[in-house]
Parts: sequence; C-alpha cells; structure tokens
Amino acid sequence: MNQLILYIAMSLDGYIAEKDGGIGFLDETSSPSPDLDYEKFYNSLQAIILGGKTYRQIKNEISPNQWPYEGMPCYVCTRQQHPYDPNVQFTSLPPGQQVLDLISKKHQGNIWLMGGGEIVRCFMRENLIDKYYIYIMPIVLGNGILLFPPEFPKTNLKLMSSKNIGEIVELIYQKSDVL
Repeated sequence: MNQLILYIAMSLDGYIAEKDGGIGFLDETSSPSPDLDYEKFYNSLQAIILGGKTYRQIKNEISPNQWPYEGMPCYVCTRQQHPYDPNVQFTSLPPGQQVLDLISKKHQGNIWLMGGGEIVRCFMRENLIDKYYIYIMPIVLGNGILLFPPEFPKTNLKLMSSKNIGEIVELIYQKSDVL
C-alpha cells in the first residue's frame, strides 16, 4: 500500500525556511546521536514528490554538482518550464489525486512528500498525506516560511510517537479518521 509521507524539519516557531528560502538554520544544530533514521526512511521509499522551488534550491544551491537522489524516481510539481533533467519528471498536474494516481500506478510503497511549503499545503488541503514526520529544531527564527500558515484549514491528526533525538524533537503523526 502506498503511503504519502511528509518528512520535514522546522524551527520551534514553525518555520521550514527563512524569508529568502534559506535552510541554513538546519545545520546549526549538531548531528544527533543516534541519527534521525534518515537512511532507514530513505531506503523505504519508492519515489519523491517535491515542488518547483525545492527542486531549484536543491539543483542550484544545496547540491549543484550532483543530484542527491540519483536513481530514485522524483516528481516535480511545478507551473514553470524547466530544461530537461534526467533525474526528475516534471508535471504541471494539480498536486492532488491525479498526481498520486500517476505515481501509484508506477510505484508500490512509500512516497516522500519533500516540500516545500506550498506543495505540502496543497496535499494537506486534499487530505492526501498519510504520515507526518516532523522534526523540531532548537531554534526560533521569528519569521520565514511557515509550514502551517494562519487561516489554514483544520486538519486532525493522530500522534503515533514523540521523542527527543539529541536536541531535536521528532513527532510522528498519521492521518486521523476524524474529519
């Protein structure tokens, strides 16, 4: 069974990026021991969905010389035209059931909804995210790009687990049956 999983880090005050889109604050916390089980999570995946801004940030800033998800099917939901990239498939379909249908026909297993904020909110509005892995970093940014902006629709979730890993708090939620 496919599960769409949001795996994301944010500041204590709910920001997933600084105003300019930068995510340097994520590196300000020393790597926890044990780690965040990222490798285990990544190895459970069959595909990745990301938005156009996140794609451009990875391609141009984070890893300009080599695509970090080589060999993993990656789908970029974007309204902009991009030059051909053999590492990803671009789609202008609305982030929703059509995109998930496309992916679920090709991939059986977990799909990582990487971000950014706009794409996450589009999938949340349609109640398509099955699990939420949210990592709270020990920093207050004061402003930036919120994961859950004001006036966002009510979304009920069920807490599966919470724990601290070093200075980071891991929260795992799943979609609730309550509407």
